[in-house]
Amino acid sequence: MKEKFVFSLITGLSSNVLFLFASYILLLKLDIASIGIWVFLNTVVNLGFLFINIGFDSIHYQYSGKENISDYIGTYFMIKVVLLIINIIITLGLLAILQIWNTVFIAFSLLLLVSKIFFCIGNIFIVNLRIKIKIFKAEIPNFFVITGNSLSIIYLAFNISHISDPILYLSVSNFIFYTFFVIIIFYLSKNEIKINKPNKLLARNYIKDAKPLIFFSIVSVIATYLGNLILYYSFGSEPLGYFSSVNTYLIPVLLLISGSISSIYLILFSQDFEREDFNSIKTTLYVIENYSSILFLSIIIIILLNGELIISIFLPNFLEAVPILYIMIFIPYFIAISQPYSWLLVAGKKQKINARVNSFVSILIIILMLYFIPQELFFFQTLGLGVIGYALAQTIPWIFWTFLCRYYINKTLNIKYQITMILQFFLAVLTIIITFFIKNFLNSIFLENQTLLLILSSIIAMGIFIGFLIIFKELKREDLSFFIEILKLKSYTESAKKEFTS
Repeated sequence: MKEKFVFSLITGLSSNVLFLFASYILLLKLDIASIGIWVFLNTVVNLGFLFINIGFDSIHYQYSGKENISDYIGTYFMIKVVLLIINIIITLGLLAILQIWNTVFIAFSLLLLVSKIFFCIGNIFIVNLRIKIKIFKAEIPNFFVITGNSLSIIYLAFNISHISDPILYLSVSNFIFYTFFVIIIFYLSKNEIKINKPNKLLARNYIKDAKPLIFFSIVSVIATYLGNLILYYSFGSEPLGYFSSVNTYLIPVLLLISGSISSIYLILFSQDFEREDFNSIKTTLYVIENYSSILFLSIIIIILLNGELIISIFLPNFLEAVPILYIMIFIPYFIAISQPYSWLLVAGKKQKINARVNSFVSILIIILMLYFIPQELFFFQTLGLGVIGYALAQTIPWIFWTFLCRYYINKTLNIKYQITMILQFFLAVLTIIITFFIKNFLNSIFLENQTLLLILSSIIAMGIFIGFLIIFKELKREDLSFFIEILKLKSYTESAKKEFTS
C-alpha cells in the first residue's frame, strides 16, 4: 500500500510542480490584467457548478467496503450524471446574469464549460478506480492533463509575442487536454469498473447519507469562488491577478499534495471501520498528521523567512502579492493536518457533524469576504481591504476548523489529537527566530548575491528544524527507515505490475 500512497503523492507533486513552473513562466510573460481576466472566466464556470459534488463522492468512498459494489457504482454514476446536467444549466444561467453572453468572453467561457464537463465525467471513473485501490490507473489521467496543460502554458509563455489572443489559446488548450483526459480514463476503466443498473433503494441511501453534506458542498463552492467576483467587480482585474498568483497558482498545488495523501487513506478508514479495527484507524490518522505537519511546517518556515526574497528574485512584478503569501501559506498546513480528522468523521458515518463543521467554516469565509473585500455592500460601508481582506477571509476560518475537527473526533470516537503538533509548531517558530538572526548576518556578507542568500538561509533553516525534530524525538529511526524504504524503485514496479495485470 505504501507504494500506491507514495506513487499518488509523487505523481501529484511532480505534475503540479511542473504546473507551478509553467504558471511561473506565464506570470513572467503575461500582463497582470490578462491573468485576472483568465481567473475571472474560470471563476464564473466553477461557481456555476454548485452541485459538483454535494457529498456523494465522500459517501461513495464510504461504501467502498460493500460486497455488491457494482450496484453502488451504477447508482452513483446515475446520480453524478443528473447533477452534471443541473450544473450545466446553472452555469449557462450565470453567464446570462453576468451578461457574458454579450461580450467577447462568451467563446472562452463555453470552451471552459465543456472542459469542466469532461473533467466531471472523468472524475466519476477516477473515484471508482480509487475505491478499488487502483491508484496507478487513477493517477495517470490527472498526471497527463496537468502535465499536458503545463507544457502548453510553457509554449504560450515563450511564444506569447506570436499569439494574438493568449486567453483563447489557454481555453482551447484546456479543451483539448480534457478531451484526451476522458478518452484515457475510459480506456483504463474498461476492464475495471462494472456498472449495474441504478437501484432506487440505493439512490435513496446515497441521498439520505449525503443529505447533511449537501448544504456544505454548496456553500463551499460559493466560499471558494465568490471572492474572485467581488474583487473583480470592486477593484478590477489587476488586483485579482495579484491575488491569483498565490491563491490560484501556489496554494492549490500544496493542497493537492495533502489531498493525494488523504484520499487514499479515506478508503482505508472506511474499510477499517467495516472491520472495527480502531487501532489501525488511529495509527493511520497519526502517521498522516505527523508527516503532513513536518512537510508543511518546513514550507512555512522557508516562506516566512524568504517570501519577499523569493518573490523579488523570481517574480519582481508581483511584490504586491508578498503580504498575501505570508497570510495564505498557513492554509495548506491547517488543511493538511486536519483533513484526516474531517474524513475520519465521514468514514465513521458522522456526516452530520462533519457537514456542520465544514459549513460553519464556509459560511464564515463568505461573511468575512463580504465584509473585508469591498468598500461598500448594498449601500453599507465595509472595510474595503481588497486583496489583504480576501487573504484574511480565506485563512482565519481554517484555524477554527483545525480545532473543531479534533474536538469532534475526540468526542465521538474517543481519539485524542496529538499534543506533538503543538511541539512541532513551536519548534518551527523557534527555527524561524534563530534563522532570522543568522540570515541578517549572512545578508551583510552576500548583499550582492541574493540567490545564494536564499539558498543558504533555506538550507540552514531546514537543518535547524530537522535537528530540533530529531532532538525532541519527533523524527525517529523508524521514520527514517520508512523514507528509505519508499525510495526503493523495485517496490513501485512490482506494485504497478500487480495492479495492471490483476
